[in-house]
Amino acid sequence: MRTLTMRAITAPLVGLLALAALLVGSAAVRVGAADHLDAPSLGSLSAGSLKGDRDINDVYVFPAAGGRTVLAMTTNPAVNIPTIDPFGGYGTNVQYRLNIDNNGDFIQDISYVTTFGDADASGIQHYVVKRYTGAAAVNASGEGRAVASGFTNNAKGITLGRSGVRAFAGQRSDPFFFDLIAFRNTVGISSGPTFCQATSDFFAPLDTLAIVLRVPDSALGTNIGVWADTRQATASGWAIVDQMGRPAINTVFNGLPAVPATGTSASKEAFNVTRPSLQDDAGHPYRAHVSAVLQALGGYSAAAANGLAAALIPDVITYDTSSAGTNILNGRAPTDDVIDAELQIVLNNPAATDCVGVHADTVAMQGTFPYLAAPH
Repeated sequence: MRTLTMRAITAPLVGLLALAALLVGSAAVRVGAADHLDAPSLGSLSAGSLKGDRDINDVYVFPAAGGRTVLAMTTNPAVNIPTIDPFGGYGTNVQYRLNIDNNGDFIQDISYVTTFGDADASGIQHYVVKRYTGAAAVNASGEGRAVASGFTNNAKGITLGRSGVRAFAGQRSDPFFFDLIAFRNTVGISSGPTFCQATSDFFAPLDTLAIVLRVPDSALGTNIGVWADTRQATASGWAIVDQMGRPAINTVFNGLPAVPATGTSASKEAFNVTRPSLQDDAGHPYRAHVSAVLQALGGYSAAAANGLAAALIPDVITYDTSSAGTNILNGRAPTDDVIDAELQIVLNNPAATDCVGVHADTVAMQGTFPYLAAPH
């Protein structure tokens, strides 16, 4: 059994967000970074999001004061631009799940599941967060234990939950930062200024929907793996639609046009519904896809690329709840510049940068619940 200690070996290529822009075609139809619109069924910039209310953008795991950990997920790319995301709210037939593995088998031992009711005339939705543990956490079977409930955007007061849990759900500024246009120009997909010539943060004006939980460390364990998934109600039960751990694993490594060996869009769809505990099975191509991309774009030897692939698949964020901060090996905070770190590693250039820094409103929210800035 592979355990979470693999992170200490070779996980510095967490996500490879910077390469995500290679997935946008000549028509520039995809957002193509982090996990926004990471598979064809989720939509595109030109056609709009097909499943924005169940499309995971990013997952964050970081420490909070008082021996607590923040678990957060964002969905609905560009929720403030109706032509891209016409949904505007959370799905009422969707489970939003933050999953925690605390024994290294990549199967959730704890799952915090948030569900939403219908919106009122003002667009406000009631929500409930339930905690499932043990075998019940895998499929949220049984009743679970309600640990928080409230209304979106704190419409009827701040949500305070049980057992030390605090929750928020609502529209926030998207904390992801990246010069997507310059990267497209840099790799020759389009023409124009490259990195640092005319810096522009593509995501700065965009909003997203967020679910933020602050949980006592004692409720999670110490060395944990975290990922999110969304599940849609069907006649036969709850079916996974999207899932994500580290940034851009699916976006970059499955079906990358620059590296045909990484498969097709079909593998992107399959990856989104393959549980982490199954992602490195011999019958799945995901490690091979990761290795092929690293060799083609990073100049890695097959042995080095295979080692990195073994650390990146299964796709979970590893985190030590006893730590005082985050880094590319440990959790992810909204202020972490994962782009620069990953550019430097992928390009073998310690000076590589996209010259885009964290959003000022995100910095201002450090240490203040719900940690993500107010919407535009």
